Amino acid sequence: MEHNEDAALNAARYKMKQDSEPLPVDEYAQATGMAPVEKQKTPLQLHAEDEAWEVANSVLDEAFARGDFDNLALAGQKIDHITSNDDPDWWLKSMMRREQLTGLGPPALTLRVEDEQMEQTLDRLPTERAVREHIEDFNARIIEARRQLLGGPPVITALRDSTAEVLGWQQRRAEKPSPAEENAPPKRRWWRR
Repeated sequence: MEHNEDAALNAARYKMKQDSEPLPVDEYAQATGMAPVEKQKTPLQLHAEDEAWEVANSVLDEAFARGDFDNLALAGQKIDHITSNDDPDWWLKSMMRREQLTGLGPPALTLRVEDEQMEQTLDRLPTERAVREHIEDFNARIIEARRQLLGGPPVITALRDSTAEVLGWQQRRAEKPSPAEENAPPKRRWWRR
């Protein structure tokens, strides 16, 4: 008789497991690779959480009543990650924009940006030798990126000829007035005296 009761009890437990709804999936835990929290909370812990929320809400209500949140510096400005939440790297991109970080990203893109700004970069260099060294370093980084050791999009930036770049640098320097000429007062013509 006892054996039949155990079998019936086991069968009822098995049927309950089969009929019960599956637990909802924690998508965030799956996406981040973090294990979902399985530990059940005691009634005392649940009560303490509710009490903490009530305290926090009452503090916020008092602050709103005092006007602590009126006229905040960034009130009404767009929040990047709320408007475009399809991008998983929204926080990184918004931080880069906010902090004005440059030179980060796959080599194909950083080399393209550097190629676009090459004349301005070369114009700041003091000597012909520094220009040649900069171009040689730039070409070496292009060759390294073309090997695709770091991955990313293909590198389409062309290599630069150091001799041609030095000639261009010399021409731009010759055309640019010297600082003494820029600060000199304008010459008065004899007919204006």
